[in-house]
Amino acid sequence: MLCGPLSGQARNKKVNNHILYEMPMTSLVAYDGMEHTEKALEYAIQHSKVYKEHLYILSMITSKDELDTEVEMEKVNAYMDKALKKATAEGADAQVILESGTPAKGILDAAERFGADTVIVGRSDKTLFDRAVLGSVSDQVVRSAKCVVIVVQ
Repeated sequence: MLCGPLSGQARNKKVNNHILYEMPMTSLVAYDGMEHTEKALEYAIQHSKVYKEHLYILSMITSKDELDTEVEMEKVNAYMDKALKKATAEGADAQVILESGTPAKGILDAAERFGADTVIVGRSDKTLFDRAVLGSVSDQVVRSAKCVVIVVQ
C-alpha cells in the first residue's frame, strides 16, 4: 500500500488551458497528551493549515487492559477531544483516530491506511541508555516510514 499522493484521488483543475492534477494531501500526528506530543500537535496544526492538508490526530492504546478501564478511556477521550477542539479552533481540517496496538507499528499502519504524505511525531526526553535498551518510537517511524517524517523536539 502506498503513502502519500499516489494513494489518493486526483482532482483536475484547468489553468491557462493546462490541466493540473491536484492530489489531496494528508498529514498524521501521533499524540498521547504528553508534553513532547503537545509540541508535535502544535506543529502539525500549523503544518496542516499552511499546506492545506487534512490532519489525522492518532492516539495508540498499547494495552487491552486500558480499553477495559473506564477511567483510562475517559482520560484518552478527554485529551483527544481537547486536541481536536484545539486543531479545529485554529482552523485545521482535522479528525481523531484511536487505535490499539504497539505505537510505532500502529503509526506506520495508520499512515499507510490513511494515505499520509507526512507523519509528525514528538521526541521524548529518554536518555541515550533508554533509547538503546527500549528503543524509540520516533526512531522506528523514521527508519520505516514510506513518506516524509517530521520529528518535533
